[in-house]
Amino acid sequence: MSEHVDIHAPAAHRGLTQWDTATRGLAAVWKDGTARIKRLTEAAPWGGDSAGAAFLAAYQKDGGTERMIREGDKVIKGVDDLGAKVRLAVTRTRGTDAGQARTIQSI
Repeated sequence: MSEHVDIHAPAAHRGLTQWDTATRGLAAVWKDGTARIKRLTEAAPWGGDSAGAAFLAAYQKDGGTERMIREGDKVIKGVDDLGAKVRLAVTRTRGTDAGQARTIQSI
């Protein structure tokens, strides 16, 4: 097992750029999908009779689509935040490595 860690800056940059692109795409699909769900739900196609009321009760059970959207929003934010955290970790690690190299070279 190697005791050396090397973060290759160009590879990290490419990977994080791809992460950002994928995250933007995921967020856009999520936004469009949740907007569609909201539109369809607001239309209340189940009707106002007893069967419609029973459907609505089942549909909204345990928070229904509102909870799903709220929890999904957290997931999307977490995916986006993770890219920023990795970017910061790469930057700090490379900075620390450079600082250690300067210290050793000055000895």
